[in-house]
Amino acid sequence: MENSIENIWKNGNHGNVKNIEFYNRESKLWFQQILKYLKKDNMSLIPVGLLILGMLLLYQEFLAAGLAFGFLFFLFLLNKNTIAKLKNIKPSDDVQHYMKTNQVFIKNQKRNYIILTGLIIPLFMLVELWLVFNDSEVYLNTIANISVIKKIIFAVFMYLAIGGISLFAYLSSTEAIYGKLLKKLDEIVNDLE
Repeated sequence: MENSIENIWKNGNHGNVKNIEFYNRESKLWFQQILKYLKKDNMSLIPVGLLILGMLLLYQEFLAAGLAFGFLFFLFLLNKNTIAKLKNIKPSDDVQHYMKTNQVFIKNQKRNYIILTGLIIPLFMLVELWLVFNDSEVYLNTIANISVIKKIIFAVFMYLAIGGISLFAYLSSTEAIYGKLLKKLDEIVNDLE
Protein backbone atom coordinates (compact mmCIF):
# COMPACT_ATOMS: atom_id res chain seq x y z
CA MET A 1 0.00 0.00 0.00
CA GLU A 2 3.02 2.26 0.48
CA ASN A 3 3.62 2.38 -3.25
CA SER A 4 0.06 3.20 -4.27
CA ILE A 5 -0.44 6.13 -6.62
CA GLU A 6 -2.31 8.11 -3.97
CA ASN A 7 0.49 7.69 -1.41
CA ILE A 8 3.13 8.70 -3.93
CA TRP A 9 1.11 11.82 -4.75
CA LYS A 10 0.60 12.65 -1.08
CA ASN A 11 4.29 12.24 -0.30
CA GLY A 12 5.34 14.24 -3.36
CA ASN A 13 7.83 11.56 -4.46
CA HIS A 14 7.22 11.95 -8.21
CA GLY A 15 10.74 12.28 -9.51
CA ASN A 16 11.66 8.68 -8.87
CA VAL A 17 11.96 6.79 -12.17
CA LYS A 18 10.21 3.77 -10.59
CA ASN A 19 7.13 5.93 -10.12
CA ILE A 20 6.77 6.65 -13.84
CA GLU A 21 5.33 3.14 -14.17
CA PHE A 22 2.67 4.12 -11.64
CA TYR A 23 1.79 7.17 -13.71
CA ASN A 24 1.61 5.03 -16.84
CA ARG A 25 -0.83 2.70 -15.11
CA GLU A 26 -2.84 5.55 -13.61
CA SER A 27 -3.12 7.35 -16.95
CA LYS A 28 -4.45 4.18 -18.59
CA LEU A 29 -7.00 3.70 -15.80
CA TRP A 30 -8.07 7.33 -16.05
CA PHE A 31 -8.47 7.03 -19.82
CA GLN A 32 -10.59 3.86 -19.50
CA GLN A 33 -12.84 5.52 -16.91
CA ILE A 34 -13.39 8.70 -18.92
CA LEU A 35 -14.25 6.67 -22.03
CA LYS A 36 -16.69 4.52 -20.03
CA TYR A 37 -18.49 7.63 -18.72
CA LEU A 38 -18.54 9.31 -22.13
CA LYS A 39 -20.05 6.21 -23.76
CA LYS A 40 -22.72 5.91 -21.06
CA ASP A 41 -23.45 9.61 -21.35
CA ASN A 42 -23.90 9.30 -25.11
CA MET A 43 -26.06 6.18 -24.89
CA SER A 44 -28.36 7.96 -22.44
CA LEU A 45 -29.46 10.20 -25.32
CA ILE A 46 -31.23 7.23 -26.94
CA PRO A 47 -33.96 6.67 -24.29
CA VAL A 48 -34.39 10.43 -23.81
CA GLY A 49 -34.77 10.87 -27.57
CA LEU A 50 -37.27 8.03 -27.83
CA LEU A 51 -39.31 9.43 -24.94
CA ILE A 52 -39.44 12.93 -26.45
CA LEU A 53 -40.16 11.53 -29.91
CA GLY A 54 -42.96 9.33 -28.55
CA MET A 55 -44.59 12.18 -26.65
CA LEU A 56 -44.49 14.54 -29.61
CA LEU A 57 -45.85 11.88 -31.97
CA LEU A 58 -48.60 11.05 -29.46
CA TYR A 59 -49.73 14.68 -29.59
CA GLN A 60 -49.36 14.64 -33.41
CA GLU A 61 -46.61 17.25 -33.45
CA PHE A 62 -44.81 15.71 -36.42
CA LEU A 63 -42.63 18.66 -37.38
CA ALA A 64 -41.55 19.17 -33.76
CA ALA A 65 -40.87 15.42 -33.43
CA GLY A 66 -38.69 15.46 -36.55
CA LEU A 67 -36.79 18.51 -35.33
CA ALA A 68 -36.26 17.00 -31.87
CA PHE A 69 -35.13 13.69 -33.34
CA GLY A 70 -32.73 15.46 -35.71
CA PHE A 71 -31.23 17.57 -32.93
CA LEU A 72 -30.76 14.61 -30.56
CA PHE A 73 -29.27 12.57 -33.40
CA PHE A 74 -26.88 15.47 -34.04
CA LEU A 75 -25.88 15.47 -30.33
CA PHE A 76 -25.38 11.70 -30.43
CA LEU A 77 -23.08 11.97 -33.46
CA LEU A 78 -21.24 14.94 -31.91
CA ASN A 79 -20.57 12.95 -28.73
CA LYS A 80 -19.54 9.90 -30.77
CA ASN A 81 -17.09 12.12 -32.66
CA THR A 82 -15.68 13.44 -29.38
CA ILE A 83 -15.13 9.87 -28.15
CA ALA A 84 -13.40 8.94 -31.42
CA LYS A 85 -11.12 12.00 -31.21
CA LEU A 86 -10.24 11.18 -27.61
CA LYS A 87 -9.39 7.60 -28.64
CA ASN A 88 -7.10 9.01 -31.36
CA ILE A 89 -4.87 10.62 -28.73
CA LYS A 90 -2.29 7.85 -28.60
CA PRO A 91 -0.35 7.06 -25.44
CA SER A 92 3.33 7.76 -25.72
CA ASP A 93 6.43 7.10 -23.67
CA ASP A 94 6.12 10.64 -22.39
CA VAL A 95 3.23 10.33 -19.90
CA GLN A 96 3.28 14.06 -19.22
CA HIS A 97 2.79 14.93 -22.89
CA TYR A 98 0.03 12.32 -23.24
CA MET A 99 -1.89 13.53 -20.19
CA LYS A 100 -1.37 17.20 -21.06
CA THR A 101 -2.78 16.50 -24.54
CA ASN A 102 -5.83 14.87 -22.93
CA GLN A 103 -6.23 17.83 -20.58
CA VAL A 104 -6.11 20.41 -23.39
CA PHE A 105 -8.52 18.36 -25.52
CA ILE A 106 -11.04 18.03 -22.69
CA LYS A 107 -10.85 21.73 -21.79
CA ASN A 108 -11.50 22.63 -25.44
CA GLN A 109 -14.42 20.20 -25.63
CA LYS A 110 -15.88 21.58 -22.41
CA ARG A 111 -15.67 25.13 -23.82
CA ASN A 112 -17.40 23.98 -27.03
CA TYR A 113 -20.16 22.27 -25.08
CA ILE A 114 -20.68 25.37 -22.93
CA ILE A 115 -21.23 27.38 -26.13
CA LEU A 116 -23.57 24.69 -27.47
CA THR A 117 -25.49 24.50 -24.19
CA GLY A 118 -25.69 28.21 -23.53
CA LEU A 119 -26.38 29.52 -27.03
CA ILE A 120 -27.59 26.83 -29.45
CA ILE A 121 -29.78 24.59 -27.26
CA PRO A 122 -31.91 27.55 -26.06
CA LEU A 123 -32.48 28.59 -29.67
CA PHE A 124 -33.50 25.05 -30.56
CA MET A 125 -35.80 24.88 -27.51
CA LEU A 126 -37.42 28.22 -28.39
CA VAL A 127 -38.21 27.00 -31.91
CA GLU A 128 -39.40 23.66 -30.53
CA LEU A 129 -41.71 25.36 -28.01
CA TRP A 130 -43.14 27.59 -30.73
CA LEU A 131 -43.78 24.57 -32.98
CA VAL A 132 -45.60 22.76 -30.19
CA PHE A 133 -47.60 25.65 -28.75
CA ASN A 134 -48.20 28.02 -31.69
CA ASP A 135 -51.70 26.67 -32.30
CA SER A 136 -52.67 26.10 -28.67
CA GLU A 137 -55.34 28.10 -26.88
CA VAL A 138 -52.83 29.64 -24.48
CA TYR A 139 -50.80 31.03 -27.36
CA LEU A 140 -53.81 32.18 -29.33
CA ASN A 141 -55.46 33.85 -26.30
CA THR A 142 -52.42 35.56 -24.77
CA ILE A 143 -49.21 35.80 -26.77
CA ALA A 144 -50.82 36.20 -30.19
CA ASN A 145 -52.64 39.33 -29.03
CA ILE A 146 -49.64 41.28 -27.72
CA SER A 147 -47.49 43.69 -29.74
CA VAL A 148 -44.44 42.63 -31.74
CA ILE A 149 -42.08 44.42 -29.31
CA LYS A 150 -43.54 42.49 -26.36
CA LYS A 151 -43.26 39.23 -28.33
CA ILE A 152 -39.58 39.96 -29.00
CA ILE A 153 -38.98 40.80 -25.33
CA PHE A 154 -40.80 37.62 -24.31
CA ALA A 155 -38.74 35.54 -26.78
CA VAL A 156 -35.46 37.06 -25.52
CA PHE A 157 -36.51 36.42 -21.91
CA MET A 158 -37.38 32.79 -22.75
CA TYR A 159 -34.07 32.38 -24.62
CA LEU A 160 -32.08 33.70 -21.64
CA ALA A 161 -34.07 31.65 -19.14
CA ILE A 162 -33.67 28.42 -21.12
CA GLY A 163 -29.98 29.22 -21.70
CA GLY A 164 -29.39 29.78 -17.98
CA ILE A 165 -31.21 26.60 -17.00
CA SER A 166 -29.46 24.46 -19.62
CA LEU A 167 -26.04 25.93 -18.80
CA PHE A 168 -26.58 25.30 -15.08
CA ALA A 169 -27.75 21.74 -15.81
CA TYR A 170 -24.72 21.06 -18.04
CA LEU A 171 -22.15 22.47 -15.61
CA SER A 172 -23.61 20.77 -12.54
CA SER A 173 -24.02 17.39 -14.27
CA THR A 174 -20.50 17.60 -15.70
CA GLU A 175 -19.12 18.32 -12.25
CA ALA A 176 -21.15 15.49 -10.70
CA ILE A 177 -20.23 12.89 -13.33
CA TYR A 178 -16.74 13.89 -14.46
CA GLY A 179 -15.53 16.09 -11.58
CA LYS A 180 -13.32 13.51 -9.86
CA LEU A 181 -11.79 12.34 -13.11
CA LEU A 182 -11.01 15.88 -14.25
CA LYS A 183 -9.43 16.69 -10.88
CA LYS A 184 -7.35 13.53 -11.09
CA LEU A 185 -6.22 14.52 -14.59
CA ASP A 186 -5.18 17.94 -13.31
CA GLU A 187 -3.30 16.30 -10.42
CA ILE A 188 -1.44 13.94 -12.73
CA VAL A 189 -0.44 16.77 -15.07
CA ASN A 190 0.62 19.01 -12.17
CA ASP A 191 2.62 16.22 -10.55
CA LEU A 192 4.45 15.43 -13.76
CA GLU A 193 5.41 19.06 -14.47
